[in-house]
Amino acid sequence: MAALQHPTVRLVDPTGDDPGPRPMGLAPRPVDLRGKRLGLLDNSKVNSEFILRIIAGALDEEFEFADIFYTKKHSAALPPKPEVTAELLKHSDIVITGVGD
Repeated sequence: MAALQHPTVRLVDPTGDDPGPRPMGLAPRPVDLRGKRLGLLDNSKVNSEFILRIIAGALDEEFEFADIFYTKKHSAALPPKPEVTAELLKHSDIVITGVGD
């Protein structure tokens, strides 16, 4: 089976409004995670930090990240503030975001 060269994501608006055709390309994937800087974005739900740190620890054992940067959203219901996104871009090569509860 051949790998997709340019996969896309289709966003669906849960309110029922048709957003129209707006394909969104995925970010390029690194060939290897070894030595990368991992960013953790906590969505501020209960247990999100715990889950993210467990995942990061397990991945760090395998890939030996250069750094693990942790930050938290101000609200689970809202997108991260621009300054949170900017910090992730500044300190991370790859990012994992988590859902708790």
